Amino acid sequence: MLPVLIQSLLFASTGLLSVGSMTLVILMLLSDRGWRNGLGYALGYLNGYSLIGVSAVVVGYRATGGQANEPGRVFPALLMVLGALLLWLSWRNWRKPALPGQEKPRFFAIIDGITPPKAFAFGALVTVINVKNLALFLSAQSIVILSDLPLGQKIFIALLVALVFCLSVAIPLLIYVAFPRRARDLLNRLKDALERHSRPIGIWAPLIFGLLFLLKGISVWL
Repeated sequence: MLPVLIQSLLFASTGLLSVGSMTLVILMLLSDRGWRNGLGYALGYLNGYSLIGVSAVVVGYRATGGQANEPGRVFPALLMVLGALLLWLSWRNWRKPALPGQEKPRFFAIIDGITPPKAFAFGALVTVINVKNLALFLSAQSIVILSDLPLGQKIFIALLVALVFCLSVAIPLLIYVAFPRRARDLLNRLKDALERHSRPIGIWAPLIFGLLFLLKGISVWL
């Protein structure tokens, strides 16, 4: 169980690349409804990925009859595919021209007048419409699906994978709860840092992750 857990959580750490969702949660926490909207979005986000992950594991378990599908070859292949996807994402972000001042108004338009139930629904919707994040998430869950673990253990790991993948929206909430008096100042600093460095993060983070996964996949394959 431990190797499957480590490998799947390693894949799930790519969820930290979701700078947009992190920024959106921060803006919700700083809005008039504050923690209610932020919590609603985070819960919708987590519930969406949890449902997708558990559903994928159950369907995969039934489709394979509970048998592993040659994980010795499948795992390095998945590493290389995920690495290539991240390198493509880095290249796409590098080719995309910098457009300062457009990201912020779009986020403010989203949170304008939003209520906690709408924030929850929006968080759940994002898990489906964000194809890049969905591909990264399913790559992490595929390690669980292709393992020979019992269904109960697979579901447990799938939920942990969803939790780690959603750390990008959980971190601002944890800051809000852990430092209630300084939360607004800390979140504003984090938001400003993300806005200033969103382009470098979008280029270098997937580049580093992509190279690590690709090289690891090639070394395991050979």
